[in-house]
Amino acid sequence: MVHPTATAIEPHCPGGVIEGFYGPPWSDAERQTLLEWMARFGLSVYLFCPKDDPHHRAAWREPYPRGEAERIASLIADCGRRRIDFVWGVGPGLDLRHADEADVAALLARFAELLRLGCRRFALLLDDIPDALDPADAARFGTLAAAQAHVANQAWEWIAANVPGGTLLLCPTPYCDRMAAAGLGGSDYLETLGGQLAPAIDILWTGPEIIAPEITHKSLRSVTRLLQRKPVLWDNFFADDYDGNRFFAGPYSGRPRDLQSAVRGIFLNPNNELPLNFVPLHTFSSWLHGNGPWNPRAAFENAIGDWLPAFRLLDAAPHRPAREPISLDDLTLLTDCFYGPYEQGAGAEALLAGARGVMEKPPAAWGRDEEQALDAARRLKSLGYRLADLADRPLLHALARRLWPLREECTLFLHHADNKLRAARGEAPHPDNDHLPGTFRGGFLAALQKVVPVPWEQPRPGTGAFTIRPARPEDRQQAYRVCLETGDDGRDGTPYYRDDPDALPRIFVGPYFAFAPNLAWVVEDDEGVCGYCLGAADSAAFYDAYERQWRPDLTARFPAPTGAPATWTRAQQIHHLYHHPDHLIPGPPGHYPAHVHIDLLPQAQGRGLGKKMMGMILGELRRRGLPGVHLGVGTVNVRAQAFYRKLGFAELCRVGGDDGCTSMGLRLDAPPDSTAERRDR
Repeated sequence: MVHPTATAIEPHCPGGVIEGFYGPPWSDAERQTLLEWMARFGLSVYLFCPKDDPHHRAAWREPYPRGEAERIASLIADCGRRRIDFVWGVGPGLDLRHADEADVAALLARFAELLRLGCRRFALLLDDIPDALDPADAARFGTLAAAQAHVANQAWEWIAANVPGGTLLLCPTPYCDRMAAAGLGGSDYLETLGGQLAPAIDILWTGPEIIAPEITHKSLRSVTRLLQRKPVLWDNFFADDYDGNRFFAGPYSGRPRDLQSAVRGIFLNPNNELPLNFVPLHTFSSWLHGNGPWNPRAAFENAIGDWLPAFRLLDAAPHRPAREPISLDDLTLLTDCFYGPYEQGAGAEALLAGARGVMEKPPAAWGRDEEQALDAARRLKSLGYRLADLADRPLLHALARRLWPLREECTLFLHHADNKLRAARGEAPHPDNDHLPGTFRGGFLAALQKVVPVPWEQPRPGTGAFTIRPARPEDRQQAYRVCLETGDDGRDGTPYYRDDPDALPRIFVGPYFAFAPNLAWVVEDDEGVCGYCLGAADSAAFYDAYERQWRPDLTARFPAPTGAPATWTRAQQIHHLYHHPDHLIPGPPGHYPAHVHIDLLPQAQGRGLGKKMMGMILGELRRRGLPGVHLGVGTVNVRAQAFYRKLGFAELCRVGGDDGCTSMGLRLDAPPDSTAERRDR
């Protein structure tokens, strides 16, 4: 079959917005606001596919009623006036019969209907559906991917013949790395789809996860190879339809700018509540159109300043004092509490840290951190009441369901703090009349959450205390497992190293057990080793031993990969390092001779174990009189970098660009009462 030439949506990387969430679709007024923001921020594509619009999925065969068709035509025209490409998406996969000519004809009839309404760009969305084939489809096509490619190719041929300049996007059934690794859609789904799909059809992809903490150029190499084209990124970073208690108004983050060269386009699927998407779209635009290294916090602060005018309060009644305006500090603190899916903003982090101190320490031991947390809670409690006077009522209504619980949690925190102070003075505690059983943190879901733990927050059944101890030779294999299960920049690397699970630990664990066993610690629970901290006091001597005694065996057993590097598996990339090591001792000669690294499985994280182990190894290096220590961390792994900065490490250099490694160093011969150490007390 000869496929028509693709209508490219390059040369630049287009950015856009997807209305593709579960929940009530946006209103006409909200869509007008969206288009105004998109025009302002230079976002050029609007993918219209609200999941709970019946004409998108449940009733995909039925044409729009006349009034609804007129609304869609008006929306398409409004996009055109703002030079925004409107893409209409349909999701027929719940009951589509790929071998049924009537079903294919119904799909093309919907495209023809939208063409009459002015649409020139289309999307076929086959996500969130069962991956089983109808018997007739299975008999004709054999696999789900082949059946879907057949329908998509017919749709593309119709578009190419009837829509000058038309385009087609397809969302596959497995649309992230985890789904593909789990075999969703059947074996070789992506290879089959990439090989059979017309080259002109673009493919949507969400990255390593449905909601990916990080997406890098490197993380897309495998899917690009399998699909035989660059993907179009469907980015769910700000999506909140899966959690009604949160929204995300922090900055676009976890995506280095060079990602743009790895994709055909990037579209945000944002918060359900349109008014809460100003900062996400603002910072996404800055990322898309700016140059140089990406600084999410700086972009966030700039966006918050631009958002502040939306928080004007209603005028006070005649002859009454003017209302205190919402300040930039107020808005920043509020938004820090609703920052991103995987991190809190700086103000929220400080409040949490101080709140722990208030709850754990006697009042006499409270310091600056605790007092600042109490002040922040008072501000948020007050803000919860003041925002009821917002002049922008749709903005208030979008915030309201989240403001109330935030205010109540701050009230409860302040109540506990007040009673701790009363107890210290020998006074009777005040009763809590605001938080009654059943009306606060109540209901079936809250009760169920107390019964059923999630693995990454609570110990697994039978898991008790954790023990930190010096490593023993017999710990090596379990430490290899820890390295693998943290081998994807802190996440589980198992799906990426199936062809050689020990590829990473052979260079990041094994040599330390061999050449520096007296600087190796492990943490274990009752199921075994779940973390380690490894190091070398003299990096030059360590790497010399590695070169002479360790690497020759690796290069003999594992040949260097051949062919284009973009086609290598993750394991082959590590095999390349066996033959071309990249040892680096950063900083001025002699300043940072030692190096360390640490990895913890999820059940050992968030318990202070990493800080304790680092304290032990840094203390040992100080005892030996070492002047400094360095370590390497992925440049995109901002969470780990923040952890090391709290220990006093500072950035020394970067290699490999935004997708490479950042070296950080700590001077061990610095005065012990440094700023970083004072901050951590």
